[in-house]
Amino acid sequence: MKLACATLVAVVITAAAASTAGANGDPASDVLPFTPVYLSIQDPKTSAAGRDLLTVTTAAAKKRQPIRVAVIASKSDLGLIQSMWLRPQPYSQFLGKELLNFGRYSGTLLVAMPNGYGIYGPQSGKGKAALAKLPKPGTGDLERLGEDAANGVRAVARANGYTLPARPAGSGTPAWVIVLGALGGAALIAGITFVALRRWLLQP
Repeated sequence: MKLACATLVAVVITAAAASTAGANGDPASDVLPFTPVYLSIQDPKTSAAGRDLLTVTTAAAKKRQPIRVAVIASKSDLGLIQSMWLRPQPYSQFLGKELLNFGRYSGTLLVAMPNGYGIYGPQSGKGKAALAKLPKPGTGDLERLGEDAANGVRAVARANGYTLPARPAGSGTPAWVIVLGALGGAALIAGITFVALRRWLLQP
């Protein structure tokens, strides 16, 4: 009797472990059941692109058009299923089914990778055509890819007959561009000052 009980417990534990492993093959499947945005290992609230994604997905949910987003910038973002790298549409189908089976999420899922987009769920019919018209991101930079993903969400919304908030003004300029611009301006001023001072010193 004890042996039978022990065997039954072992079977239950093994089945549960197998189910968990199936759901945890990729990091996004662990994150998206609880939040609408997977932005690699980064907290979306810490970047302009992440906050924009949170804004548009929250607005979509309020319109009863839920959409979640996985921004996949590198192979490591796929965990154990790196064979899906640069295959956004197949991955969106894989992840969408995981979220349905393990997270009970039945809304739309959008995936952004450097080479394009994938979409799965209720808004995918019109959304797929809208995403196909967008330029491919062509970048593995997480911030820029996140911006492209947010624009993809807006394109899906328009295709399905509703609008989402526009991207905040000024959010599209990366911090490094601002810093380089400031340094370049300072260097230009210093150069002009040096030339003027040299001319003054060389005057007879």
